[in-house]
Amino acid sequence: MDKKEIEKLLSTDLFKELNLEDIEPEIKQTILDDAGYVITRGIWIKIIESLSEEKQNELANILKNDSENAEAIANFIKKEIPNYEDLAKEEVANYKSMLLAKVK
Repeated sequence: MDKKEIEKLLSTDLFKELNLEDIEPEIKQTILDDAGYVITRGIWIKIIESLSEEKQNELANILKNDSENAEAIANFIKKEIPNYEDLAKEEVANYKSMLLAKVK
């Protein structure tokens, strides 16, 4: 997926595209929560896959010993995965693309 396609998908309103604009706010929030979980899980998988075994162990130690320190985790990810933001955007775009493909 190229950057142009990713940007287009990132700006797509899924609720509008899926004709779900009028559903109750609580249901929308549930859908967003579920999507957030799936996307976050996908991002973590890509992070782990992009790290060497040594760096995976280093991240595991941070998560085990300092899991409440979001800054330490973020700093590690930014240092070891300089394209993290692109990786995250691509994962969001992939998720949206998958959902849109299922309804067409």
